This record gives sequence, structure tokens and C-alpha cells, in this order.
Amino acid sequence: MVLTIRGGTLQSVFRLNGVDENSATYALGWVLEKSPHFRCAMLSAWFDQDINVDDPVISLQRHGGDGGYTDIEIQFGQRFHAIVEAKRWWDVPSEEQLRRYRPRLATAAAQLQRLVSISSADTDFANRRLPKYVDGAEVVHQSWGDVRRIARQARGESTGFEEKLWLGQLADHLQEFVAVERVTDNTVYVVSLGLHPMVEGGTHTWIDVVEKDRCYFHPVGGGWPVQPPNYIGFRYQGKLQSVHHVDSFQIVEDLSAINPLWLKTDSYHFVYRLGPPMASATEVRTGNIFRNGRVYCAIDTLLSGAFKTINEARDETKRRIELG
Repeated sequence: MVLTIRGGTLQSVFRLNGVDENSATYALGWVLEKSPHFRCAMLSAWFDQDINVDDPVISLQRHGGDGGYTDIEIQFGQRFHAIVEAKRWWDVPSEEQLRRYRPRLATAAAQLQRLVSISSADTDFANRRLPKYVDGAEVVHQSWGDVRRIARQARGESTGFEEKLWLGQLADHLQEFVAVERVTDNTVYVVSLGLHPMVEGGTHTWIDVVEKDRCYFHPVGGGWPVQPPNYIGFRYQGKLQSVHHVDSFQIVEDLSAINPLWLKTDSYHFVYRLGPPMASATEVRTGNIFRNGRVYCAIDTLLSGAFKTINEARDETKRRIELG
């Protein structure tokens, strides 16, 4: 027997609440309460010392006088108090947001205080974006991958059936949030490549980046993805040229430090290492898409030959999502 939701297989009971930020924080809060092994490991990671308590107060979406809702708060008398702000993708909380929640820690007057960021972003990227302290309270970051690893480790250490069950459910659910582990996502991010050199006076073109360097890059956010896709497709000269698996990625500020033929930049960019090119069974023209338009298409709509244009493939992908 297989249980599905909106056409997709249900990997975890937590999936019943979707795959947005709330579903992750609700699942995290639930398992923090249900699993002493997991709770101890998470608190020890946040406070950088062993903390093992049986009955802390855990609050989800707690409203405060600042007018906002914290994702998770966990406290134990005046011993410790942590406020967790979680994000779905590679975003991290702004200093303004953390500063708004800071007075809650002061009100509790706990000996140990932390502002905790959790998102798909790795630690190096997050630490470059986050302040180290906000009015004396230390800011720490974990990736969803870190949380999932701790859950799996805690499951191996626990002996109770119920505790193991919830830890397994959490680890399964968080796979949706772990960057480049969403291996079942077969959506292709299709972008347009320019024919002109990237650098004035240079000869290296955007097409060269893909076809010679076997790479691609774009800004993080600002209308571009904040989560690396599993597949990326390239179009130029009026048609789809190739589809590639994203084998790995990194985040850099200066692209020219990776390759001196690339642009010199001072903002964060994803740099993808691409797998071998895959071609469609038949020619796929661009169709009715803006010159620099970027769209998402299911991989089969691009490679099977069933659709003549990228915009038809995009529309079919949207139709499937709506039906699901």
C-alpha cells in the first residue's frame, strides 16, 4: 500500500503539513520535545557545552510585544534561552530581525542566551551574512543538513521505539530541505545564454562558460534561485541546446577568483559544476518566452520530444503542479 499527497509519495507524517518553513519548524519543535538524545545534541551544539535537561519549555510561533512570531523558543528557567529563526532555502535572518527578537532574551535573563539561525545555507556562507553577536547575544547557525545529521545520529544512540520513530520521521522530512540532496526533484531550470563576451574586450562568452568550462553561475536571490536546482537547461539561438545535472556547487563573491576569464564580482553567486550535456530527442524551440526569461520545466517535457517549444513544456509542468 502506498499513501500519496497531492500526487506525491508521503515520506513522513510531517509532510502532511507541507514542505514550507512552518512544516520544518513544527517538526523540529515536536522532536525536540519527544527525543532527549536529539534535544541534548542540539542544545550542546547551540551553546557549545553539554546541556541535558528533561523538561525545558518549548514554544512554537510565540507572539511577543515586538509584534512578531518567533519560530521556536526553548528555555529552562534562568539557565538558558534560545530563539530559533528558520528559513526554507539559503536565506538567513537579517540583523534587523534578530535585533527585534533580542529583547526577549533580555527579559528572560537566562545565563546562556543564543539567537539561532537554521536554513539550507552552509556555515561558511551564513557566517559571512550573519552578525557574530547582537547586543551581546551570540548568533549561531546550523544548516538543515546539520540538523538532519544530528537527528540520524541521535536515532542510532536512542533505545526507545517511539524516540527512534520520531527521529526517523524528522530525518526523512528534512531531506526536502537539504541542499543538493533533493535527488528526486526532476525539474529543470532553463536559462538563456548570451552570445557576447562576458568581459568588455574579452573573448570568453557565456556559452563558453557552459560548453568549455562545464560550469554556470548566477546571483543568489534577487529574482534568481536561492536553492540550487538539480538540473539546469540552456537555450540560445532560438532553441534548447542542452540539459545538465548539477553535480556540485559552491558560493563565491568574486567569480574571477574561480576563473580569471569570468566576471569580477563582489556579491554572492552560486557556481555550478555541470554533468555531461543531455539533448532532446527532437528540436525544442524557445517559443513564446521573453528574451532573457527563465522558466522551470519537468525534465521529460524537454527531453522526450513530446513538446515542440520550451513554453509548451513550461505550461505542461505548471498544469501538472496545479493538478497535483
